[in-house]
Amino acid sequence: MVRVTAFLRVSLMSAALAATLLASQAAAAAGTQGHAGQAGPKSGGDKQAGPANAAPLSTDPQSTTPAAGCLKPGVPLCMDDQATFLSADRMSSCQGEVKEYVDKSMAYLTCLNDENIATGRELSRNVDRFNCRLSGRKGCAN
Repeated sequence: MVRVTAFLRVSLMSAALAATLLASQAAAAAGTQGHAGQAGPKSGGDKQAGPANAAPLSTDPQSTTPAAGCLKPGVPLCMDDQATFLSADRMSSCQGEVKEYVDKSMAYLTCLNDENIATGRELSRNVDRFNCRLSGRKGCAN
């Protein structure tokens, strides 16, 4: 039975690492799609502060919203308004809104990646704790 749980741990960690890699690649791809004048995400962003490791001791499912602490920005409405492209002032204003949207989207992707990494670490700790208890060792983490 120990072999099964060791396999479980490897499989879960592989899945968590793959998800983290995908999130990192998405963030990198979003940052290289030709946004002139954009140096990348600003530090801070819209990430909500919160204890990443403070999960209740329950088997109840947690929030299924994508990264509950991360706020996905809305697309600027000016992009779909035909009047935006008839006036230089409106185009300039919309360009500022789009740049802000790009910055917030990059911060959102960073937040998702941070949430993904924290979830992978929590998963690893919980599987290690399970495997420790399963093996009958004393002093396993709570």
